[in-house]
Amino acid sequence: MKIDFDLVSKWMIEIRENPRMLDCFWPSQIASKKWLIENLDEEPYWRGHMGDIIVFGGWYGVLAQMLHQKYPGNYISVDTDPSCEEVFNRINTNSQIKFKNTCMSEYDYSDCLFLDMVINTSSEHVSQEVYAQWWGNIPRGTKYIVQGNNFFETDEHVRCTDTLEEFITINYLESAKIKKTLNCGMRPDGSPFYRFMAIGIK
Repeated sequence: MKIDFDLVSKWMIEIRENPRMLDCFWPSQIASKKWLIENLDEEPYWRGHMGDIIVFGGWYGVLAQMLHQKYPGNYISVDTDPSCEEVFNRINTNSQIKFKNTCMSEYDYSDCLFLDMVINTSSEHVSQEVYAQWWGNIPRGTKYIVQGNNFFETDEHVRCTDTLEEFITINYLESAKIKKTLNCGMRPDGSPFYRFMAIGIK
């Protein structure tokens, strides 16, 4: 996929002022985003017109911005960190991409005119209680993409899983149409870590 030059420029300017944003562009982060977008290309029920798409754990809105480049539509990037909203507002000039500062488990879907899909690439960052409430709130018939990983070596990852099967089970994704893993990078000890992804319709 192609990324608009002006958008890349905005990212780089923000990284200069806010080095923490560089974490969005580590090879493993880019690989997981690219992997997600490529899988959308492969699935016929993702093509054509899309309604509202909500990215949970959206950080600075980079994934929503990347998706919008290929699949124009209405996006809402949700994150609990208010500083992410400040950065998002400096970068984003697209009226079809919005930011919501709230916990994923407390998101109010009345914001959506026509909900089409939810994306959660941060399932390892929240407790089982928060995830369960988030999952329970998703309206039936909504398309979903959920990612997680087996990278236990950081304190921010509170709900990793060792295997794809465990990932599917604790995230209630037995109905997923696609279940895959991606060799996403290296652990501090030099061994690989994997990202898991499930795509389906609730």
